[in-house]
Amino acid sequence: MVAIFFVFVACHKENRQVEQLMENGIEVIVNHPQPAKLKTFELEQELVIDLSSNELVQRGLADPAAFDVDSEGNIYVWSQTSNQDHVFIFSSTGTYIAAFGRTGQGPGEVQFLANVMFDSNDELMVVDSQQRKLVYFDRSGAYLRQRISLMRLLLVIPLRDGNYITGTQTSIPGEIFNRIILNVCDSDFNVINEIGQLRYYRPNAEQIFPAVNPTSIIQVSKNIIFFANSEKGYEIECFDKRGKLTRVIRKDFAPVPLSGKNKEVLNERYLRFPPEIRNKVVYPTVLPPFQTGFADEDGRLYIMTNEESDVNGQYWHDIFDEKGIFIGRVCIGNYGIYGKFQGFLFTLARNGRLYHFRENRDGFKELVVSRMQ
Repeated sequence: MVAIFFVFVACHKENRQVEQLMENGIEVIVNHPQPAKLKTFELEQELVIDLSSNELVQRGLADPAAFDVDSEGNIYVWSQTSNQDHVFIFSSTGTYIAAFGRTGQGPGEVQFLANVMFDSNDELMVVDSQQRKLVYFDRSGAYLRQRISLMRLLLVIPLRDGNYITGTQTSIPGEIFNRIILNVCDSDFNVINEIGQLRYYRPNAEQIFPAVNPTSIIQVSKNIIFFANSEKGYEIECFDKRGKLTRVIRKDFAPVPLSGKNKEVLNERYLRFPPEIRNKVVYPTVLPPFQTGFADEDGRLYIMTNEESDVNGQYWHDIFDEKGIFIGRVCIGNYGIYGKFQGFLFTLARNGRLYHFRENRDGFKELVVSRMQ
């Protein structure tokens, strides 16, 4: 059955709600709470893939983490916890095709997947953070080659020119958080420019620590690298393909208070810790300005806020065009619950379609494909 997702767009005179500034030679776009342009968006649901079917479970698909899509629309879902194959191929119509990437240490085998993405050559790149290697497969799942990294890479995003965005973790003695450093690197993983850093707090019995970690976004579209760190507020930095800052997008927003429901979800995280650690948790009065986000192939950016819609478990997304102008809002359905990490690519815009995970009534994941119009 075809379903139309509810879409809301406000209309104002062109640029009446947008300010353009220059700060240290960088263009800054300041958006206000109402959209500045008229743009309509429709999502027509085409397909739902049940990722908890008996066939897939028996083949080893357990708790799918994320996915990517090749040039022909075939879908590649991957799981970190499988004890058999880690990557599962589905056709563009949702038919299961094959699985590959077996657990192990030999050629074409992986231990712990950090992320899985297609590069500009339509080769699937699997990042095995435990074995510090990148394993490449063709679209059929046939093993091609592997590369060993001197660093433990938590994230690798291939860029069109052969460079990469990498994410590596580091910690400094005495700090109660780990740092994730994001860099643009060349094809040999030599650092060209640093994009930014993220902080993730470690539960600690000696010092207080926040219950909510800073949220972040790292996306690529049309040679634009989008990076956002909620510690800077509602701000998205735009970089060129070599990691040079070219634009900053900001938006005024009304902070969302931490609700009792969200606090219950956060409390569940710390139930396994002893009381001396739970007593050090500090709960915020308001939530970060955004949860996550994704970009489409036209350079539009969709920011998932913490503003809930009228449908339980669904959140409003702010939409920005390729110039950084706030053009509308859309509710894209449930693809995650607050406080629950779903993986890097749990939603994706590709080939004129939106792909995203959502949870069914039993709490299992299914993958939804909708045409974007």
